Amino acid sequence: MLKKKNDYSVIVFFEDSPKPKKWAYVHKLNGFSLFLKKNHPTWEYMNVYNRREGTFMKQFRKSDFIPPFIQ
Repeated sequence: MLKKKNDYSVIVFFEDSPKPKKWAYVHKLNGFSLFLKKNHPTWEYMNVYNRREGTFMKQFRKSDFIPPFIQ
């Protein structure tokens, strides 16, 4: 069970760059997507991982609804 505090690692892929960026300590996914929209507007999609286990959880595209947490 996730503890709802910095539970995610996120790898973000960009339209204009072949190299993705990784953030290791992400708390709320919807807030993180707002950060991306403001500071990295060319992001295309992100892969979300359970930070503690390293397992893939879900992929979100820029146009998707992004909830704060994944169940």
